[in-house]
Amino acid sequence: MIAALIIALREGLEIALVVVIMLAYLRKSNQSAMNGYVFSGLALAGITSLLIGGGIVAIWGSVEEVVLEIFEGVLVIIASLLLTTMIVWMKRKGKEISSDIEASTEGKLQTEGRWGLALLSFALVLREGVEIVLFTAALVIREGYQTYIGLTLGLVLAAGVGIGIYQGSLEIRFRTFFKWTSAFLILFAAGMLAYGIHELQEAGFLLIGPLEIWNINPPALPGGAVHPLHEDGFIGGLARSLFGYNGNPSALEVESYLSYLLVMGIYFFKKREKNSVPSVSKDLKDETPSKRL
Repeated sequence: MIAALIIALREGLEIALVVVIMLAYLRKSNQSAMNGYVFSGLALAGITSLLIGGGIVAIWGSVEEVVLEIFEGVLVIIASLLLTTMIVWMKRKGKEISSDIEASTEGKLQTEGRWGLALLSFALVLREGVEIVLFTAALVIREGYQTYIGLTLGLVLAAGVGIGIYQGSLEIRFRTFFKWTSAFLILFAAGMLAYGIHELQEAGFLLIGPLEIWNINPPALPGGAVHPLHEDGFIGGLARSLFGYNGNPSALEVESYLSYLLVMGIYFFKKREKNSVPSVSKDLKDETPSKRL
């Protein structure tokens, strides 16, 4: 649930950034009457994302066990790779988000009018919405339906923060927020990659090297209760959901996990450019009083 909350909060804030930047541009250009078209695109993107999620659920519920393991493994690996591209993209292009969206908003208004504005909002939000759907599906596979609680809380928090930024009552240090959440997401994506490989090995694929190199899962407690440090216990389960902990991994799982952390760690902790993420609240500061969060 915690992993779902963090991912939903981050993805939700990216959606909030898109909407706030577009609304801020409309306000500064005295075109706030067009706000409804931004929200129309937002709503349509949300509905489309839900339909895509429904399609995944329909496929999930209709396949046999072996095919299901393959489907789950591939889906989790895709989610891991998508998460990786998001981290890399934010590090490389984050500082240009605000200016790019403003330029796109201006261009759509000039060439396609209000419906172009709605289409732009739809396209930008749908990209984030599809990411949320895939990440949620991957988390449900690993954690179960409690994922939806974290998802809901994260999106509600993101919506509240977005409203606060637009109204000028909040100013968020986005650079710090995205820096620390990206560090967490690297660990999370490594765990998803390893879990996807585990599922494919369960289905009979990628049988490379020993399938169990150690087993540190504690035995059951008296009475049959699961030990808290077991991967299915409270502490072990929390570590599994956040960082992909597995008490009895295969060699390929460990190799892929450590290799991913090494490559992404080197990339992420390279010298970062200043202002690598947008400061939307700073852009709005001149219009409304704000309070730093």
